[in-house]
Amino acid sequence: NRSTVEATAMARWPTPRLLRAWLLLAGAAVATLLGGASTTLFVPGSQNMPDGTPRLYGYEHSHYTVRCRMALGLKKMPYRMIWVAEDDAETPTKLVGKKITPIIEFPGEGAMAESGDIIARVDGNEAFGPPLLKPKSDRGDIDSWVKRLSGPMRNLGRPRYIRSAVLPEFRSSSARARFVTTHPLPNPTTGETLSKADWAALPKEERDATYEHYWGKSDELLKKLNDELLGVEGLIASKAHVSPHGLSYDDIAFFSRLRGLTMIRGVALPPSLEQYLETMSEMTDIPLLTQLAL
Repeated sequence: NRSTVEATAMARWPTPRLLRAWLLLAGAAVATLLGGASTTLFVPGSQNMPDGTPRLYGYEHSHYTVRCRMALGLKKMPYRMIWVAEDDAETPTKLVGKKITPIIEFPGEGAMAESGDIIARVDGNEAFGPPLLKPKSDRGDIDSWVKRLSGPMRNLGRPRYIRSAVLPEFRSSSARARFVTTHPLPNPTTGETLSKADWAALPKEERDATYEHYWGKSDELLKKLNDELLGVEGLIASKAHVSPHGLSYDDIAFFSRLRGLTMIRGVALPPSLEQYLETMSEMTDIPLLTQLAL
């Protein structure tokens, strides 16, 4: 009868618990065959991070750290994010011999410090699937547009970084002061940007006054930034990739540079750019900075 047929059919299907067990075993087999360090399929939210996952050291605001996080997120490779304070030279120096980020440590391997090498290492790890990133293309149109944005973005962004104690690298006054000492802004009168050495040699009061100057000019700079942002229309091929040939190293550069816009309160993102940033944020598991906007 009908009830007997239904019961028989249901008996042939695995229970959700059994199905999940099969998936875990299959993931383990694939990872082992491909030479991956992990022996089980990581299911986010249902378990803790597996032992032996790589450690990434970096800054929240740094687009080079974001680039590495993008590669890890796209491959869905679990990793431990270790935030380095802006004034912490000891941690990176012990790892790679100098104050630099990002740095990644894979189990059983020496620490690696160049973002390009890190991205290639992650994307090429076939234990987490085949490589995803297509080569960088010649996008002179994007390069020119980003160059026009760079001035107002820098002059708006840097004074905001040191006012956000929420960013983990700036949670102490010492770390914020160190950022000001090592990150020049243009002279408000001449427009000249000093070398890092000459900027650091200025009296602290002069450096601080320059940062205050650009903070006070936020409205003027924001208008200039918003005007330049309109030039993005026509540059983005898809909400899931900036260039026509698909997800590529172009996206690594584009998203990592422009994510910082979302920390500037009042920024007017054109629809195509806003949609792209939101989509790439989801794809890479890297939140935008909108909730921290100043």
